[in-house]
Amino acid sequence: MVSNVGYYVAGFDAAGKRVGSLIFEGKLSDNKDVAAAIEKGKAAFEGAAVVEVISADDYSLYLSGAYVRGENGKPVKYVAPEPTETEKKAVQQAELTADYKAQVAELTTALQVADLNGDADAKASIQSDFKDLQASYKEGMEALK
Repeated sequence: MVSNVGYYVAGFDAAGKRVGSLIFEGKLSDNKDVAAAIEKGKAAFEGAAVVEVISADDYSLYLSGAYVRGENGKPVKYVAPEPTETEKKAVQQAELTADYKAQVAELTTALQVADLNGDADAKASIQSDFKDLQASYKEGMEALK
């Protein structure tokens, strides 16, 4: 990224994600300019755990979203955390529920057709399948608790 800006003041949350940035308008060699810019950043970036002056190159990396501030203060590739057991169970429950609803819809359609045809044997079979489906769904959800 080509820029006429050399440095930025950036705020980062505790996880190292950039929460905001401002153009650094002072001289990097002047400690007063740096301190004033950092104070301005602290006031501007709510939730920032760290506020510092960074290079335009580092700013470009953070802006991409593919990098976060590492413990050494330099950009590192962002690695998404592994899902928690609770999150994994929630996904499994959602999948089980979606599958259950799709099967209920199929059985409902089949039952309506059997009813319209006056086919008592087919209705009884579909109702039995529905009871089995309900029991299986309940068992699956209990297993995921």
